[in-house]
Amino acid sequence: MLDGSDEIVGRDIQHGKVAYRFQWNKSNHKRLGASEGDLSSLWAHLLAIRAGKLPEEPFSSPFYTRASVLKFTKMANHRRVGLRNKLMKKGKVQSIIDHDLVSKLREYHRARNDDTYTADHVILQDFLLHDPASIAIEVPVWSERFGLSGHVDLVRFVDDEIQVCDYKPGKLDNTSKRFLDSIPQVAAYGEMMTHHLAGTLRSADESVLLPKVTCCIFDTHSCWQFGADLFITLQASNIIEGI
Repeated sequence: MLDGSDEIVGRDIQHGKVAYRFQWNKSNHKRLGASEGDLSSLWAHLLAIRAGKLPEEPFSSPFYTRASVLKFTKMANHRRVGLRNKLMKKGKVQSIIDHDLVSKLREYHRARNDDTYTADHVILQDFLLHDPASIAIEVPVWSERFGLSGHVDLVRFVDDEIQVCDYKPGKLDNTSKRFLDSIPQVAAYGEMMTHHLAGTLRSADESVLLPKVTCCIFDTHSCWQFGADLFITLQASNIIEGI
């Protein structure tokens, strides 16, 4: 459907038994800037995906783990609450109710006359069509170092940073639990995207520059935002299961 537009191109990608539809708004990407910095590196990554130049092993080998199954190690409820409070108090995770992801998502629900405000992931296509900051959906990422792979729901470019966004719809009363449970997965997406972008982004003296990547977990109630470096912090603390 979307490939009927000159602006958006796509490719079907198989991950095990599940098929994903990668879609890329090249027009948005070009307008935001596709020839310099992180956006140039992202262009190279998405161009390779569009051409089908993906390694097969991360998406078919049993020795690779899907980032979506990552979770925090088992802990008592008071420790989970303590972890959440610690991450927020130290500014590692920010809870932003008026984030533009939230306002746009609510707008797209209203346009669909969907008063549940918990539409499935098909609604992410509305970002690709109507949000000038959105670049791609269902973007494959992988890491040989950690033996991980996955697909990023939505990639945007805001305030000179690549946003790796994951849509987690649900009821307001369990938003905090749902979002906390999702941090290992989305932080892993951020780490993998950072690795992909750093592979092609270099300064004049050929030293590797660190890309600016921000992670977002969002629904129609709130958005939790954190740096992609959170994954390394959590992994080093041995509180993520599945790696």
